[in-house]
Amino acid sequence: MTTDSGFLEDEQREAEKVREEQRRINELFLSDVRATFNTPHGKRFFTFLLEQGGVNATLFAKESDIYRNVAVHDFVIENVLAPVITADEEIYLSIIRERAEQMRKDEEDRK
Repeated sequence: MTTDSGFLEDEQREAEKVREEQRRINELFLSDVRATFNTPHGKRFFTFLLEQGGVNATLFAKESDIYRNVAVHDFVIENVLAPVITADEEIYLSIIRERAEQMRKDEEDRK
């Protein structure tokens, strides 16, 4: 029983080290995201990635493109947008506000 208990304690210590390292990596990532999006070029680049991923586009097209559109959209949402929103949701909201403002301006220019 002593061996089992020691093994479990070692396993728990190792698991805690892994969790702590993951927390450190996550905090570093979040810090990098915040620093990047505090710059105009960082926001433009991120907006470009979202547009390429079809985040704001319709998913429906000719039948053969629907699966691709959905796959790309889901990938971008889960692997690009979600971590950034986790870091700071205001980043994405500010991009949406800027996009809406630009759309309103474009509409007024057409009139």
